[in-house]
Amino acid sequence: MLDRKKGFFALSGSHAPQDDSLNLIPIMNLFLALIPFLLICAAFFNVSVINASVPAIQKDRSDLASTEDSVTLMVQVLPTGYRISASSETLDRASLEALRIEIPRQGEKPDLERFSRHLAACKQLYPKSDTMILVADPSILYQELIETMDAARTWKTSEEGREIVSELFPNVVVAGML
Repeated sequence: MLDRKKGFFALSGSHAPQDDSLNLIPIMNLFLALIPFLLICAAFFNVSVINASVPAIQKDRSDLASTEDSVTLMVQVLPTGYRISASSETLDRASLEALRIEIPRQGEKPDLERFSRHLAACKQLYPKSDTMILVADPSILYQELIETMDAARTWKTSEEGREIVSELFPNVVVAGML
């Protein structure tokens, strides 16, 4: 006779199928232990971002460039202070030499006020200019580079009792010294 519990398998002589379920414990351990560990480790690598760029090859500019001149300033941060020079595709050597300056340190700290004033004067002469190349000596501290970049990006002045923030050289390119 046909046993209702065994059904078809009772007639065929084969055994009833066994419950073939997956062992999910290793996968659950993975989610409960490994993934939180990786997320915690990733939090230690949370670093703030500094808006800077590296030198890049640019396509040739059009020969029909705008009539307004611009300069690219190169600022060397040295243990003795700042050395600032300029380059341009349209200006003559004498005009570029007029922008060259060395700003010595004030004791242990750089003279950021004089540095910003010189950059503001350059920006006033050539308002289209927006790029500064920053080259640092290996002995210069990271914090000093950040302060230099901040001083190069904006210039704060006060006029009629209110503070005015002007943009100087927002494109700071960090380069290495050869």
